[in-house]
Amino acid sequence: MDSVLAETSLNVMYFGEDEDVNENEEEADSVIVDTEKCAKLNYNKNIAAFIEKREMMSNIKPLECSNILIENITSNYIIVKQIISNLSWQDKAMCKLVCSNWYSAVQTLQKEQISPEDFVIDLCYSLRSGGGKGWFKKSGIFYTEPLVILTFANTAGFCAVSKCKVIQPRPCEQHCEKEHCLMDLINFHVNAPKNCMMTVKANYLVYRPLAHSNTYGHSITHYKYTWTNPFIAGIFIPKIPDVSFQVLNIRSQNSLQQEFYDVVDKLSKDHIIKGVLVYVTEKYLLNSVEDIVFLNYFKDVQPNVPYALGGCIVEDTMSENSDINLLVDSVNEGADFISENLLSIGLFTIPKKSNNNEYNFEMYSFIIESSDWDKPKIQESVTEFSKKVPRFEHSIALKLSCVGRDRKHVLEQDCFRAAFPNTPIVGCYGNGELGIHHPARPEPEALPNAIKRHRRDPGPQFGIMYSYSTVFVYIGWGKIISPQGPL
Repeated sequence: MDSVLAETSLNVMYFGEDEDVNENEEEADSVIVDTEKCAKLNYNKNIAAFIEKREMMSNIKPLECSNILIENITSNYIIVKQIISNLSWQDKAMCKLVCSNWYSAVQTLQKEQISPEDFVIDLCYSLRSGGGKGWFKKSGIFYTEPLVILTFANTAGFCAVSKCKVIQPRPCEQHCEKEHCLMDLINFHVNAPKNCMMTVKANYLVYRPLAHSNTYGHSITHYKYTWTNPFIAGIFIPKIPDVSFQVLNIRSQNSLQQEFYDVVDKLSKDHIIKGVLVYVTEKYLLNSVEDIVFLNYFKDVQPNVPYALGGCIVEDTMSENSDINLLVDSVNEGADFISENLLSIGLFTIPKKSNNNEYNFEMYSFIIESSDWDKPKIQESVTEFSKKVPRFEHSIALKLSCVGRDRKHVLEQDCFRAAFPNTPIVGCYGNGELGIHHPARPEPEALPNAIKRHRRDPGPQFGIMYSYSTVFVYIGWGKIISPQGPL
């Protein structure tokens, strides 16, 4: 018991600014050091003992205090719950092992502390502020174990390393003389010892935390001028009762049957698919847009249940802890890490026999199409969507856009932020977007005074694959603050 208690005890704004910060590239190179000595981070002793299910012998001397006080703290449920509520999810996992009273407190807190948090590593910010340190920042404490960690890294950040002594917070108990991979650092602070991080590698990123967050100073709209400096950002979605997340990594077009169809068939027997994230890597050669039509199978397995879908073509993906080890090995060998993934598909599901979706988990998506180019059209598209979507106590948004939309990025994000002021935005840019409208939009001919459009080939690929477009995926859960946006 005592050993457990002892162990658990320059503002840069890239909102479309024209300033070219490549002048810092030489400084950045001094932070990205010799990669021959990159070391994999080890779990803290208490985490390692927890994973290995062994007792940890601690040399820490327990505090001397009244036995009555200790008894009150360890046995009084209200006091225990209040104390444990301030701990991170890794520490909570170990507190569950103390006694049944502590276990119950942790279980209750996991149902109450379900707010998302965002995080960032921004070496460009550190250099401009004069620190030159590999800062890891997060908007708040990760109170509940993660459901999924959606991470986006630019090309420079994906394989970047930094000396242990310049990284804050300190990754090792005592600063070592080696370098650490920044993606490994994210895994260490956010994901470990779970295996639920889905990482996307893309040249250009978007990261828009909330204005009151201490990560807000790292906000970027598309990193146009600073893409050569390491940048990693993401969203931590906590475990939500009755909600599951699963990643399908498709490594061959010939394996679609067992890696996609069979898995979706089995999953759909007992689960409802609420949302789908699709990241197509550059290794998946699209001879035509029809090569992506297999995604319509989600509609076949639940024809009467709508779902959200969003994605884009990216450089690479990574979704397993073992990939981190391969990444570190590649860095040491001076080689680029390249996964075997052709596509990575993330599925959010709830059981069909759930308690009537007690936590109101929902996902929605919509597309700002290539024809929506001017401000009124963009505003109209966002407004139309916002009127149909409830406002949740907790929410996040993914923006997956074509890099070719250029200066429309800021406008789109500002419009979305105005409609959903309490929703952090994160995402990336590619050269091809995937999405569906959920809630469904009326066909153009159903709108008053609309011009009827004629398509040469009205095949099933239409409505999935787009170009020069932007897809927003909105994820909400918890109490419904209002049934829909302002009319």
